[in-house]
Amino acid sequence: MLARATQRRSKKTPVFIKGLSEFFYHKANVKIGLLVTALFLAYLLLVMLAKATGFEVTGSTIKSLGTSFGFDQADIREFLAARSDNMIEAYIRFNQIWDTLFGLTYGLMYVVWVSVLFKPLAHKTGLLNLLPLNQVLFDWLENYQLAVIAKQYLADGLIASSNAQLASVFSMIKWACSGLTYLLILVGIVMLIARALGNKK
Repeated sequence: MLARATQRRSKKTPVFIKGLSEFFYHKANVKIGLLVTALFLAYLLLVMLAKATGFEVTGSTIKSLGTSFGFDQADIREFLAARSDNMIEAYIRFNQIWDTLFGLTYGLMYVVWVSVLFKPLAHKTGLLNLLPLNQVLFDWLENYQLAVIAKQYLADGLIASSNAQLASVFSMIKWACSGLTYLLILVGIVMLIARALGNKK
């Protein structure tokens, strides 16, 4: 019965997604994990922080809307009103280009580490190693929505409440997915330690 259920699930899973999961389980190791972590840190420190200076405001309570767990229309208006048109344009580029690429770097890093930690259980965990890609997806949706809001604000000074709510929902789902990813990595580390102790005995 279990075999039939597993077979039914595998049939429903797109071949590409299943193949991607298996690829990471097969190829991921500690060396690759350290390499993609170094790539993530380099991009964060050398690119993201540099590009964020284009819309930074000294003393502003909100550095970037994407770093908040949800926000409302008033938060967005406060953020945009404190910035010049050039700074808002820099913020749009940041969301459309640099933060989009950032999603790829951290998504790859998380997928590799989850694949490393759960590789011994890959036959049971299945697509679990691709869970971090959900965070990337909602991060991209949030970025797109924030860019739409900022463009509208530049055009007519208005912020549609529906767009603000949608961006906020995407943000909250993104951070919820992030929390699940960290929990997954923590569980994987605990299981790794437990296996190591069991082998010593």
